[in-house]
Amino acid sequence: MLYELKDCRTGGKPVYDTTVDITEKDGVVKFKFTAHHTEYYSSGEKYNDIHSAGDACEILIGSDPERKVYYEIEISTENQLMIAKMTNCGVDEQNFPVLDIDFVDECFVKSNVERTDFGYIAELEFELKNIMSGDGEIYFNAYRLETDGGELDKHLFALFPTMFPKFHVPSYFCYLKDFT
Repeated sequence: MLYELKDCRTGGKPVYDTTVDITEKDGVVKFKFTAHHTEYYSSGEKYNDIHSAGDACEILIGSDPERKVYYEIEISTENQLMIAKMTNCGVDEQNFPVLDIDFVDECFVKSNVERTDFGYIAELEFELKNIMSGDGEIYFNAYRLETDGGELDKHLFALFPTMFPKFHVPSYFCYLKDFT
């Protein structure tokens, strides 16, 4: 099903349009982001660099009933992937997430990025068995970062806005079964 991302910080209309189409069949889930307006800025040059300094789309997804352990799957505008198993250890004194990051060496995600006249389309596909982080139901959130060609003053878009300048707020994750 097709959904529109909103401004992550306010929950309002985003500066640039982004949709995500989510489908699941036979244990395989697909996310197709359609991102309008971009400078195609990518700061990472290899698999598993942190791409969040550049333009990217990402998914946080897991099945840990406590929502502390989940996967981050991020794709840059250059079709570079970053996959990590995240452990959310709470928040620091400034209320920012404290994360233990364990990069995943074996890539289990099929990906493709296509540039278009309006921006780009980024597709991610993987078997759900690869993101099981516990014995609960699968929850997720979908995001886009847009930097307008630089690393600062990022635009943040979210399917389920966190109302915070960060994506790693598990209380805003929703169940995948309700959106496929």
